[in-house]
Amino acid sequence: MINKLNRWSFGTDNEKLVRLVLEGKKTATTSLYDIDSMPQINDISVLTDSYDNSICIVKTKKVIVEEFKNITWNIAKLEGENSSLDDWKKAHRKYFKQIYAKFKEDTKVIFEIFEVVKKF
Repeated sequence: MINKLNRWSFGTDNEKLVRLVLEGKKTATTSLYDIDSMPQINDISVLTDSYDNSICIVKTKKVIVEEFKNITWNIAKLEGENSSLDDWKKAHRKYFKQIYAKFKEDTKVIFEIFEVVKKF
């Protein structure tokens, strides 16, 4: 069954972010609306490490589509990576500009909130 599920990893700092997920500190991720596929509530996916090993199964609980500039700390802190909204925006701005030359403050992002349903 796992081979039929969507498999994904994080675009940067994968091992660190996987660890945060397993520790329960990271319960969300952000992607770009213009280039990434839209997750759906109740989607089931396998989170993998950098070697494509299955780490855990996650279930999408909520999906928010919003302009980057409108992401609030209440949402951003669910990613468990940064200590402030300014830090979160700085890190994500840098990453998004690296992978999408058209990125601007009004670019839409997909904010996916998930839960771990099984660890391997």
